[in-house]
Amino acid sequence: MESGACENRTGALLDFETTMLKRVKTEDVRLGMFLHKLEGSWLSHPFWKSKFLLEDPDQLADLKSSAVEWVQIDIAKGHDVAAAPQRPTSRPDADRRQQILVRARQAHDDRAVARVLPTSASAFDPLSKAPRSFGAELPVATALARRSTKVMQAVFSQARLGKAIKIATLAPMVDEISSSIQRNPHAFSGMARLKKTSDYLYSHALSVCALMINLAQQLNLGPEQMRQAGLAGLLMDIGMGHVPQEIYDKSGTLTAAEEAIVHGHTTLANEFLTIGGEMPEAVLDVCLHHHERMDGNGYPDGLAGEQISLFARMAAICDAYDAMTSRRPHKVGMDPSVALLELGAMTDRFDPQLLEAFVKGVGIYPIGSLVRLGSDRLAVVYDQNAHDLTQPRVRAFYAIDQRGYMRPEDIDLATSSGGETIVGREMPANWDIQNWEMLSGSLVEKANAARG
Repeated sequence: MESGACENRTGALLDFETTMLKRVKTEDVRLGMFLHKLEGSWLSHPFWKSKFLLEDPDQLADLKSSAVEWVQIDIAKGHDVAAAPQRPTSRPDADRRQQILVRARQAHDDRAVARVLPTSASAFDPLSKAPRSFGAELPVATALARRSTKVMQAVFSQARLGKAIKIATLAPMVDEISSSIQRNPHAFSGMARLKKTSDYLYSHALSVCALMINLAQQLNLGPEQMRQAGLAGLLMDIGMGHVPQEIYDKSGTLTAAEEAIVHGHTTLANEFLTIGGEMPEAVLDVCLHHHERMDGNGYPDGLAGEQISLFARMAAICDAYDAMTSRRPHKVGMDPSVALLELGAMTDRFDPQLLEAFVKGVGIYPIGSLVRLGSDRLAVVYDQNAHDLTQPRVRAFYAIDQRGYMRPEDIDLATSSGGETIVGREMPANWDIQNWEMLSGSLVEKANAARG
């Protein structure tokens, strides 16, 4: 078979192991076809899975209004191009409504893409590892975080229904998160933390995934280990989806019975993911043991020291850091640099060498930290200096002597001609700064936008 045959718009059979796959234009896709593969970046289409029978008219409209130009269909499992049922000609009103819907969705998607992707998005490779500045990576990381949240909502929903989770569902997303972090270690994890929503369970999974990949990179682990670390971060709290909402949202101290239910999420996650039969052992172990402690006082097995696997010791740090810095219904998130200080004091809980690597990965003053400058101004950290973690880039926005907001000023402490320095960390509550997570996120984005 000639390779050029696959360019035939009507769908010449592809030269794969099976002759049941056919490549067709997206505009020629019809209900009843079995989609085997959506060609292009995972970010370019609206679905969290790529193999399914197309039965929903809304899904068909979403596909046709996406950036996907070609798809592969399996004609052994669904309609062929010629055999696909054609749109009825007796319903012109329905046809017009469908066309209006597609055009409206296309316009909406075009506006959304223009907001979150770089101008050269069509040429950008989401799996590229080439280093980029925080500001350059930020739009891609923001779009990826939005899409990934929807994927995790679907995954947790599947888990609650008892459906097995397939690695193929999550692998493309993990690879793109990993690539983003390798391009810039702070953009995705920084935005995932600053953009916290009420969907804590999903955003926490994404944040821990990013932190695990970042830490794996600091430890010089290989690509497959990095991928498994990210997958473990995504799935280790999958059992929390079965904790009753009233316990999950409780602001006071849990009873012994309620605590036992919460602690059970580790064994539940391990058992559930084992059923699928394809999860790496390292991922299963993290689900079971990410709440173990170095002194042996963790759960469920009371492991100590190096009895706890490397990935589980990594996950303990990443999980605790994100939980401490996240806003919850009954808890205000801690400033990230203060959280690092508290983690460092917990010598009985965390591996000190891994914690040192973790701090190096997120920065001594992580993105979004509130710091006090020698000029008696408050500033937010908006980017790191890879050569000196003590001298990040900051945006000064608050005059201490006037106890009020000022015109923002962006300062690179590594090259500041005025000798500006950080003299300490600060807590937003001490300065009556309201909605700090929202304010810090806005300041970080605007500072990086100003850099271009």
